[in-house]
Amino acid sequence: MIRTVSIWRWQLVFTASIVAIVVMVAGFKPLALTVPLFLGGIALIVLTTLAALIVPWRRLPRSAVTIVPLLDVLGVGLTTNVADLRLGFLWVFPVVWLATYFSMPWVFAGIALSAGCLVYFSDRSGPPEDVLLRVLTVVITLSFLGVTVRINAQRSGAGRRLLERRSEQVNRAAERAETNQQRVTQVIDALGIALVVVTDSGRILQMNDAYRALYGRDRFGTALRSAAVEYDARRGTALTPERTTLARAAAGEQMREERVWLFDGAGQWHALAVTTQPIAGAREGERITLVVIDDVTALLEAAEERRALTAVISHELRNPLTAIIGHVELLRERDDLPGRVPAQIEVIADAGERMRDLVTSMQSQTGRPSHDPFEPVDLRVVVEESAASFAPLMAAARQDLVVEGADRMVIDGDAFRLRQVLDNILGNAVKYTTGGGRITVRLEESGEHAEVTVADTGIGIAEDELPRLFEPYFRADSAIRGGIAGTGLGMGIARDIVAAHDGVILVASEVDVGTTVTLRFPRRSKEVTE
Repeated sequence: MIRTVSIWRWQLVFTASIVAIVVMVAGFKPLALTVPLFLGGIALIVLTTLAALIVPWRRLPRSAVTIVPLLDVLGVGLTTNVADLRLGFLWVFPVVWLATYFSMPWVFAGIALSAGCLVYFSDRSGPPEDVLLRVLTVVITLSFLGVTVRINAQRSGAGRRLLERRSEQVNRAAERAETNQQRVTQVIDALGIALVVVTDSGRILQMNDAYRALYGRDRFGTALRSAAVEYDARRGTALTPERTTLARAAAGEQMREERVWLFDGAGQWHALAVTTQPIAGAREGERITLVVIDDVTALLEAAEERRALTAVISHELRNPLTAIIGHVELLRERDDLPGRVPAQIEVIADAGERMRDLVTSMQSQTGRPSHDPFEPVDLRVVVEESAASFAPLMAAARQDLVVEGADRMVIDGDAFRLRQVLDNILGNAVKYTTGGGRITVRLEESGEHAEVTVADTGIGIAEDELPRLFEPYFRADSAIRGGIAGTGLGMGIARDIVAAHDGVILVASEVDVGTTVTLRFPRRSKEVTE
């Protein structure tokens, strides 16, 4: 079906040409406007145009549209009555219209109507052979034009239909590819192994649900506030940004079942086995790496439980074995044993000795230290590592962080737990300080104590709420009203860790001014002294 807009466009272009010609005729040959047939032709074309704009063509059959160009042919034929104007060339418009949208019979019908108009309405002055020659010239010219346009229209239609079929094929192929991609994504997301694809620039191209859950990222790959931190060992030292798993993979390092420890946002340790595999990139020269991260925590815990069970069993077997071997030794010293009894006692003694050797071997394989002693810890290093982890959040909030004071301040303690305290306090400072605020961390030594002071210009805490700050699940009213996320557990955990280091934690705050948290530790802990 021809679109209504196409009908309007063809007819309005033709009518605009007629109007322009009428204006020129009025200026240069005004007497032509007194010819009735000329005026009738112009009026017919105008009325046809108005009808074309009003008629609801979508409701009519396709062939009904042919009435418009045929009426235009008739209108042009009426204007040929003026001898000197020679307006027959305007038949080109309706003939081309018919050839573009309709079959050849309609084209020849328009040409025949043009020839009839030329015979009945045009000026027939002159010899009959001149009139016949003019009619044949018009018919042949319009026929050649109509046939040419129709052939081109058919070719254009065939090309358009071919493109439409190709477009449908491409769309179906794209839909199949998208469906396959969704299936592959669903399969990958269903895997328990974390997978992430990273470029040589460190940009994450794709990750599965296991990686998002393990590392605390949203579905767009952005790190959440409770993002996980990688360590070189359990309760060891946090990895620097350039030594993290993704940074090493982006740099092209090959890893094969390499052990990395992860402390997630929920406070749980994970033992990871990391493997990297280069894959083909979309562009030449682009290096892409697939990082396969297997959480082997459960395997290690199961192995630890087996070792513990083995240790318990070997310990429990040792006591009865000692009694058996001791009594066998007593029996071997007797001289009144009858017949084959001494030989049987030797068999029992040999078996007991082998069992004791086996138990001793099991105990040596399962032995391990019972606790992790405190070690020297540089608080300046802990502060700087914690500050580096919050740098992206502070940059996004346009917050300034200043670390000042002692360049080195060593105490005896647990580096991992001290980092947990600093992460908690600095995280609160970042969370409760508005954009453009300032956070200052100062390290100083006072006599036998080492102090770390974290001061911010945040929303502050009311004076009557300070005594409840370390209560489990307590949150200040200003934080609740501000819609700031939190659990109310962090400060209590921080206080317990500081207390385990024989230290104290002090908090001073003023609403709309800021909060200052002071950590005070002894230079030498009681545990190390003992």
